[in-house]
Amino acid sequence: MASVRKRRGCSDRLSLRWPTSATEGHVLIIFGLQVVYFTLSKGVFHCPDCGGDREYRRRQGRNFFSLFFIPVIPLNKTGGEFVQCSTCKGRWNMGVLEAPTTAQLASMPALLMRLAAAQVLRSGDVTHPGAREHAVAVVRRAGDHAFDPAALDYDLSRPFDQIRVEIANAAGALAPEARENILGAAAEIAFADGPLSASEEETLAVIGADLGLTRVQVTGVLTLARQSTGR
Repeated sequence: MASVRKRRGCSDRLSLRWPTSATEGHVLIIFGLQVVYFTLSKGVFHCPDCGGDREYRRRQGRNFFSLFFIPVIPLNKTGGEFVQCSTCKGRWNMGVLEAPTTAQLASMPALLMRLAAAQVLRSGDVTHPGAREHAVAVVRRAGDHAFDPAALDYDLSRPFDQIRVEIANAAGALAPEARENILGAAAEIAFADGPLSASEEETLAVIGADLGLTRVQVTGVLTLARQSTGR
């Protein structure tokens, strides 16, 4: 008759002794449950423990029926997904991926400038050569040296509200002074085709709000832009 014993110190494994014949000894069979972690995706994130950009693996555990310590039959998933740093092996919840990496922070001013330029240009004369040239120039000045008229046309084809969401999501990574500079550069684009129209002024106010600036800050930035352009 077979006998079953639970291995000491390992509650999820059992050993089974089964007689092979009346004259032979027992065969020891060890089985149980084992958690195996799978990598779902990889990428780069800002690791809070390392204090810099590191590679990560997004992982998920699954229970397996194991035989002789070898996972054989996959069962149910266990626990939630998590992020594991490939350097320090620290584990984090998925929210850690929302923090921008160093590379993303470096490109953030150019990205926001590009989005703001499209918003303000479409509220005025979108075909005005001077305004278009100035829009391309300020985006390149912000760091996106590959930006060209074709990229500008692509941005202009995107929905206004979609760009608003992107500006609001990215703005928090920059200091208030940097956000004011972006609004000021957008105002310069608007002034390129003449004094501000009601539509341009309204759009600049919306851009300022999406950048997280107060009404006082927006008013101050537009006043300085008027003075510098003579409009």
